[in-house]
Amino acid sequence: MLAGHGLEALESCLASLGAQQSPPPFELLVGGGGPPEVAAIVHRHFPAAQVCRTGSRLPGSARNPLIERARGELLLFLDDDVTVSADLLERLAQTASEHPEASVFGGPNETPPRSSGFQVVQGAVLSSLMGAGPVSRRYGARHAGAADERWFTLCNLAVRRRVMAPFKHDLVCAEENALLAELRARGETMHYEPALRVYHDRRATPRSFARQMFKYGRGRGQLLRREPRTARAAYVAPSALLLYAVVLVAIALGGKLNALALAPAALYGALCLATSLRVAFTLRRLRDVAIAGGLIVTVHACYGAGVLHGVLVPRRLLRRAEEEAARWVSPLAGTSD
Repeated sequence: MLAGHGLEALESCLASLGAQQSPPPFELLVGGGGPPEVAAIVHRHFPAAQVCRTGSRLPGSARNPLIERARGELLLFLDDDVTVSADLLERLAQTASEHPEASVFGGPNETPPRSSGFQVVQGAVLSSLMGAGPVSRRYGARHAGAADERWFTLCNLAVRRRVMAPFKHDLVCAEENALLAELRARGETMHYEPALRVYHDRRATPRSFARQMFKYGRGRGQLLRREPRTARAAYVAPSALLLYAVVLVAIALGGKLNALALAPAALYGALCLATSLRVAFTLRRLRDVAIAGGLIVTVHACYGAGVLHGVLVPRRLLRRAEEEAARWVSPLAGTSD
């Protein structure tokens, strides 16, 4: 687990792990920055947990020391802003036993029941096909079965130790996608199980949500530059949409706007409206139409801008990230039983 979303979130996450029903034997390793109170909170819930202060390391790099020291046959990755169902570990062990051919397991990260109205709409948008495309399975339960890297996110991902490889240490995000693409290239299979659910806190404000989407896109862009073979149409579509919007404005300023140029915009608007109405109908709140529409556009614009940034950012900035990661040296605190 990585900590870094605040002490309250950490308390809730650890409490949900401590409330597991009939779990298999497990150990807990926690990394990340944050105040000194983090270690005290962790050890109050799990006295034998290992706590690793990873400073300003990027997320993938911060998880690697934990992987090196973990002893379990299944490595379950969580973030501290999730709470888990009481049977998560039991179901994970059962799923892994029932599917020995699979090396990777995971399920959806859903919106917590206590969330605000804005967060609930946010979760509904992310779980819609128009909102998040093929990765919408990460945010809403789908049928169990064979999967690929589009189905999983690192706040709820399990990998068999025998196939695990280090995360790329210079990606700001999407480090799990790089790992899963590598495992897929090696012929490893993956299994999606909707019962392996966690509850992931959504962003509290439009601004923080926009930053999150930009970060996701930036990580994907870095990965596309590093591994072009991971490219899919859905990953570059938001960037293409953003560039189209820029071209459309330029055409309008030139006084040459016509119906043909506006046709894609009209289709996009219609799809956004249809999805927004569906979200509002599902949530039984008509006022959510405008919020859902705004969030859909935010996802596409910010993710698309992030992808372009990740693809085009100068290499020297990546080298700076690598140098920062290489400076970190810190022993684990605590013991394992």
